[in-house]
Amino acid sequence: MPKPTDAELADTRHLPGAERGDPTYFENEVIDHLIGIVLELGAQLWVTRDRLAFLEEKLGQQGVIDTAELDSGRPTEATQARLRAEREAMIRQTYARLYSRYGGDEAESTSAPMS
Repeated sequence: MPKPTDAELADTRHLPGAERGDPTYFENEVIDHLIGIVLELGAQLWVTRDRLAFLEEKLGQQGVIDTAELDSGRPTEATQARLRAEREAMIRQTYARLYSRYGGDEAESTSAPMS
């Protein structure tokens, strides 16, 4: 799809969010940050699902894993510890923008324990 020309975009310059960078769509900036969070989560989730499906398919085809075991198994303690650290980093990355005005982007992350 070709990139729109400035002339084609002229009628959209007055619309909320038309400026590049940190777009503003609503009067309340928290709503804008929530939209950013939802979009970021959607993007991250889709990339993860896409890669996971591909990995499971390839490993199953090669007989490396039994894909049914993925539904009933549990990661090792070391993997769970690594995942906890990755989860905290993701939470900080995803939600920091919402709380950046209040210093939340620099706060220590706390979350519910994995069950």
